[in-house]
Amino acid sequence: MSWLERSAKYIALAWLFLMWPVLDGPLRGTFVGLRVVVLFAALVAYCLIYSWYCLQGHRVRDARGQVATVALLTMLAVVLDHLTEEGSLNYFLIPVLIAGFSLRPKAALVAFGVVATVSASDVVLLTRLPPAQVIFAALLVVPSVALFGGSGLGLRYLLTTLAELRAARAEIAQHATDLERSRIARDLHDLLGHSLSLITLKGELATRLLPEGSPGVDEVRDMLGLSRQALQQVREAVSGYRKPTLATEFKAAWVALQAAGVEIEVKQDIGAVDRETEAVLGWVIREATTNVIRHSGAKHCAIALTGDNRQVRIEVTNDGWRVFQTAAGNGLRGLDERLSALGGGLDASALSDAGFRLVATVPIQPNLDAGAVESEVIA
Repeated sequence: MSWLERSAKYIALAWLFLMWPVLDGPLRGTFVGLRVVVLFAALVAYCLIYSWYCLQGHRVRDARGQVATVALLTMLAVVLDHLTEEGSLNYFLIPVLIAGFSLRPKAALVAFGVVATVSASDVVLLTRLPPAQVIFAALLVVPSVALFGGSGLGLRYLLTTLAELRAARAEIAQHATDLERSRIARDLHDLLGHSLSLITLKGELATRLLPEGSPGVDEVRDMLGLSRQALQQVREAVSGYRKPTLATEFKAAWVALQAAGVEIEVKQDIGAVDRETEAVLGWVIREATTNVIRHSGAKHCAIALTGDNRQVRIEVTNDGWRVFQTAAGNGLRGLDERLSALGGGLDASALSDAGFRLVATVPIQPNLDAGAVESEVIA
């Protein structure tokens, strides 16, 4: 994230210059007494609400909070209009900007219409001009609202597109890393694994050909044991390179979600798990992250990894759009099959208000003793 993006919320405060008509009357001495106090109180409330939105409020995930902000600023704009008795459009432009930036397109268009209607009504009621000029001034509200509202919609579209491009770039980088890991695993398998397998075969053949008790038999058996151990280590290394790990998938999820503009919260309350469980949990994190970025439109995602002495549980929730849930796709179906193979289960469902939850459980696997490796080429 560049310095310009980090400081954008402070730069947005510059739109408060639109409030300059409020100061015109008091500076000219037109308004005095209680009216000035009420006017400045409304101005301060307006500025505080907009400042809060720029610094914190734009992160609110509930659309009702954004609608409330637009409504409050619109009502304060009406109050300022009537206190100044000018019918200025300036006070209504900031609510239009917020509606375009924060709300979904259909809701934003409705907000534009409401704000434009209120603003035009104020112009008609408060402007002391000939009827023809009043009508013309009221009609000018429409292009002004369209310009500022369209700017908010366009800015939101550009930021969303930028987040998607960053997510795609992070996914490409992760894919390149996976390909490199697969190449290393393939090279270990083809070169070192094959050679160690042949050494193990030759060692077994030597122990059969040498008479029992002859010189060198013990050394050959030691060599055979070492080659078997090395072959086991190579197989574990190859498996590790080809399987996702929790550390790798958590880091990849963090990078991808942050790049997509999604806040991520991670909670991990378990220690080490066996390789198979770690691999399938890694697949769950990867698939859930992909779904959040591509399908949910979420602003917040929480990943919780917990467990007890019986099972490990991972829960991924997001606050995305409440959309109709179709049948499980290939990704979720594949996860269910992986989990079922370990005796676990998968539950994916929409939340009652908005969002989606994915829960996967895996029973604790007993520790398996890695015995001697069969003397055969790695499959």
